[in-house]
Amino acid sequence: MFKKRSSYEEINNKNDSVNNEHEKKELAEDVPKAVPAGPSRVAAGSPGVNKILKGSKLTGDINVTCDLEVSGDVDGNITSMQNSNILIKGVCKGNIETKEGSVDIEGELQGGNITAGKDVKISGKFDGGEVKAEGKIFVDGKFNGKLEGNDIEIGANSIGKGEIFYKEYISISRGAKIDVQISQTKEALKQVKTPPPKTEAAETRPVQQSIEVK
Repeated sequence: MFKKRSSYEEINNKNDSVNNEHEKKELAEDVPKAVPAGPSRVAAGSPGVNKILKGSKLTGDINVTCDLEVSGDVDGNITSMQNSNILIKGVCKGNIETKEGSVDIEGELQGGNITAGKDVKISGKFDGGEVKAEGKIFVDGKFNGKLEGNDIEIGANSIGKGEIFYKEYISISRGAKIDVQISQTKEALKQVKTPPPKTEAAETRPVQQSIEVK
């Protein structure tokens, strides 16, 4: 009798352990899995991002085929002949050129030019040369140099001096402290001043007709 009751308790204990494991498995499945963080602005829509980490320093020119994020220091030119987006969070001493991408300066660019096939954003510091963008230039930081773009917007936190050449649109927010000379690009002025082509009716001479009265 005593032994039978012991075996009966062992069977119940085994069943309880199996049920507990099953419940734990169901609870684990119900717990939502961690969602990975979304890609950074530079990484969005690109196969990969090259990164130069904070505290590192690179001397020499860089040619990139994908997006680039610089948190360290670069003493050299950065070039991309593709649609690479370039983000500067550290310090760059050199020219930045991306044929079909955008440039974002959150850190500092010293003594170099920026050439972008799309847009340029400066929320950090640009000191030196010339900024050219096929799209829009947005400045909400410090700048010293020449800005040339299709649309140009100067934010309220902007401090700077230089020249601004716009093609279609320019906006300067109240609060901006700038000393600049503003002009419209020659291409835009040429399009405005060019008279419309003459119509064929205006170019043809009146035809003389002789009418016989009987």
